Amino acid sequence: PTCIDLPDCCHHLSKRVLHNILPRLTSLRALSLSCYEIVELPNDLFIKLKLLRFLDISRTEIEKLPDSICALYNLETLLLSSCYDLEELPLQMEKLINLRHLDISNTRLLKMPLHLSKLKSLQVLVGAKFLIGGLRMEDLGEVHNLYGSLSVVELQNVVDRREAVKAKMREKNHVDRLYLEWSGSSSADNSQTERDILDELCPHKNIKVVKITGYRGTNFPNWLADPLFLKLVKLSLRNCKNCYSLPALGQLPFLKFPSIREMHGITEVTEEFYGSWSSKKPFNCLEKLEFKDKPEWKQWHLLGSGEFPILEKLLIENCPELSLETVPIQLSSLKSFDVIGSPLVINFPLSILPTTLKRIKISDCQKLKLEQPTGEISMFLEELTLIKCDCIDDISPELLPRARELWVQDWHNLTRFLIPTATETLDIWNCENVEILSVACGGTQMTSLTIAYCKKLKWL
Repeated sequence: PTCIDLPDCCHHLSKRVLHNILPRLTSLRALSLSCYEIVELPNDLFIKLKLLRFLDISRTEIEKLPDSICALYNLETLLLSSCYDLEELPLQMEKLINLRHLDISNTRLLKMPLHLSKLKSLQVLVGAKFLIGGLRMEDLGEVHNLYGSLSVVELQNVVDRREAVKAKMREKNHVDRLYLEWSGSSSADNSQTERDILDELCPHKNIKVVKITGYRGTNFPNWLADPLFLKLVKLSLRNCKNCYSLPALGQLPFLKFPSIREMHGITEVTEEFYGSWSSKKPFNCLEKLEFKDKPEWKQWHLLGSGEFPILEKLLIENCPELSLETVPIQLSSLKSFDVIGSPLVINFPLSILPTTLKRIKISDCQKLKLEQPTGEISMFLEELTLIKCDCIDDISPELLPRARELWVQDWHNLTRFLIPTATETLDIWNCENVEILSVACGGTQMTSLTIAYCKKLKWL
């Protein structure tokens, strides 16, 4: 045979196949070992497979490739995607003089070989990860055939703007996902230098996803809010603890999924976040917005000019100084709202929430109290989740929005629970002091009831 494609499922492959059968197939042109439980391959496996042109080892548990793979002078395609345990490629990879397509995406432990630029026939490199220190910025600059995702890590080793320029990031027009990471806890000697470095790492306008982690500057360069990034839909800013302001993300015309977390220097989200727009609404395409782990954030300023017109999901997690009074909750398209780890939340304004809401989660809001709403609660939720709200000892239907699924967990002071009429699925977990569980007037539509770790429950 000239082609072998073993079944596409996670199965064990016997050593007999690897050691005795495959080496005899000297005319083999294509071989797929994808999705097999392979941790290692025989060292001499590829010595006699000189004619192999296509090799797929993706989605395996392999940790290291045998050096004999470098003898495959006719190999044109090598697929290693999602080999999560693969740590390195053979040092003599440059011997693969006919290699045209190399896919190393989703190989989180893999380090790039030093002489990758010597693969002169390489036309497509997917999922490259450059470790600055072992590799230089000019090594990155010399690789022009990058496709898909590109990761550049250990950026704290870049000295200045002149070194960052050598990466030639703006020329890499086939990269659509860019991951930039600074490691370690050390602070930068010069914030302006850090900003200059990030400024020179601006990607091509074809970029779709950008993730920046551990950036050490105090503010961001202008390219992060450049409205000419027409394809940018997802942006993540994480662990940029020195930054005291956010970029004007409202100017990105097609941004859908921003995530901002672990930014300890942010005390308020100001008008600067929305940018300057002459006619269009800021965040016109935003569908999901996440704010996490901002311990000093106290204020969220709103424009009141129709921002977030199609926002469906809003998540606020571990922002202990933020009050819900400043959060934009009256959004016409909002379907999912999560508030987690907000001890300042005392009242939840259920009566003014949009009727479009289908899912609410409230967790770790220790001071929250359920009070009689000032107006009618007209929304009907698919799911309502309430976790660790210890100031509440009694639940009555008039205090909650109607919900098809109701989840209550870790309410340590809850003693009485009156099941709302509209509830079809009810889960109560670890409410150790609840004693009475009863049905509201009008009966119940409940079809599923789960009770666990409620040791004092007497009435059901």
